Amino acid sequence: MPPYAYLEGTHIVLRKARETDWLSMWKNVWGDEEVYRWMLFQPTLTEEEARERCRRSIQYQQDHLAWFVALKETDEAMGLCAIRENDPGHFEEAGIGIGTKYQGRGYGKEIVALLLELAFRDLGAEDLRYGYFRENEKSRKVAESFGFVYDRSEEITRPWDGAVKTIDSCLLTRESFLVRRQTDKKRELFLSQKHTLDLFLERGAISQAQYDKSLGDLIRKMGMLSGTHPM
Repeated sequence: MPPYAYLEGTHIVLRKARETDWLSMWKNVWGDEEVYRWMLFQPTLTEEEARERCRRSIQYQQDHLAWFVALKETDEAMGLCAIRENDPGHFEEAGIGIGTKYQGRGYGKEIVALLLELAFRDLGAEDLRYGYFRENEKSRKVAESFGFVYDRSEEITRPWDGAVKTIDSCLLTRESFLVRRQTDKKRELFLSQKHTLDLFLERGAISQAQYDKSLGDLIRKMGMLSGTHPM
């Protein structure tokens, strides 16, 4: 089995392609107009093309950091993703796509989170670059949510249809990733402890005054601003 063949998230997994994936990938990704309009790859129009594309994906993924994205519950392939190392320590996202009917459920963020953990924790990345078509607001918002910072733009002509596209490229450094990761862990701990206080108050184990004092102490202890947590 190739290295990093299986990465597990909360609702999805990144795994290597299988011959049986051709139909779900054709239906969910390769033949989905709303997906390939944001990608560089050419749409797949026939069953024969889909089967051949799946065979090529299996071969390519054997020695590349590339995966199909599958639902954890059903193992249905409904997306793809990849990263590559251009220079020692310098990585870039090399394509992320999710079937239209699976968008808006947080899977894109799960994919990026898994790729970032792999790059910075396991592969020793110094930075990772993320690119998207300028008009793709969803991808831009995903990048911003992880702390990527806009770096540069380039204009390309998409080979299969001649469309001229502007790709905005942003960068996340190792230092920024680690700082954000620590902040996220602190926030998770804060929310967990606040949830415990909420339960105590709801069950009458503490008074409102005790709750308010304990919550205030927790906010000060963890350096959380009162306007940045859910009340």
